[in-house]
This record gives sequence, structure tokens and C-alpha cells, in this order.
Amino acid sequence: MGNLEQIEKSAQKLIALCQKEKPTRTDKEKMLALHAEIFVSIENLAECELCGAISEVIVTMTLADVTAKLCKECGFKALEAGKIQAATRRAPRKQTSRTKKPKTVPKVEETVEEPESPAVLHTRVEAQTGIKKTDVKRLHKIVQEIATPMTPEHTLIYVRREVETAKMKVDAEALEKAVELLIAA
Repeated sequence: MGNLEQIEKSAQKLIALCQKEKPTRTDKEKMLALHAEIFVSIENLAECELCGAISEVIVTMTLADVTAKLCKECGFKALEAGKIQAATRRAPRKQTSRTKKPKTVPKVEETVEEPESPAVLHTRVEAQTGIKKTDVKRLHKIVQEIATPMTPEHTLIYVRREVETAKMKVDAEALEKAVELLIAA
């Protein structure tokens, strides 16, 4: 199956999920997976250097010391003419608010740091907040069980309620600091 067919198939699945009466969290995960599939398929498409057509099959062709990446049609035309014609692409359009391209952010090399072990994290949180290590472990478990897209404010609210339910005795300021540290870890 080609990239264009894969994009179409994934898009149809995505539309079907969007048209469900009550989408669930698993539907959202499926949507994100389909989005990733579509994105990868789009990235695998290539552009003809002469006509600008997007195609799955692009051939690098060299004729008379001129090399170009061409689609099927431009490749046949070049073979028939015996040379690669100059590009006939249109001039780029002036960008308007509807056609603005997202700004590219330069890649910054990241130094890979090993994650802090839970024991070290618990000791650090205990030292900074004054909460007992057993309670820090329980708080860490609560934070880890939260779905990832939750905002820090909502995470704090959720953890406060869980602490109240578990009848843990933790100072509000210390709890806020502990949750902040556990989220950052």
C-alpha cells in the first residue's frame, strides 16, 4: 500500500472515530495513533523538482550533467527530450494569515540525563517539604497514576482530594511543593 492510500485509509478511520456519539479515552488514543500514521506517511512523500508534484515514487535522474529528483511524468519527458528542462514551478505565493507556515524551531542538542531513582527523589522531596517518606511514596504513586495530559493545577487538585480521601495529614503548602517536585521528576 502506498503512502497516499495509507493516508486516505487512516483519515477514514479518524473520521469514523470522530463521528462516534460518545468518544472515549481509548478513542482519543486511537486518534493520536492515526495522527502519527498520517504524519509519517506525509513525511514519506517526496516532491518533484520540476513540476512540484508530490508523489510516492521520485526518481533521481542525471542527464547531461544535470541531476534532479523527478516524478514519473517529468522523468519520461526528460528521457524523451534527452535533457532535464529548467524548473517550471510557480513562484511562491505571498503568505497571508491563511497560508502562514509554522515557524521552525532550531533543534537544540539535549544532554541526556539519567532520571532520578525513586528513592533519591523521595529523599529529596522529604528534605524539601518535611513530609514523611512513606507519605511521599504514596503521593508519588498518586501522581504516577494520573493521565499525562493533566495540567499541574488540576494535578494538584486531584492529589489534594486523594490525600483527603486517604486521610493523610499533610500541610497544604508542603503538599503543593511535593506535587510540583514529583511532577517535574
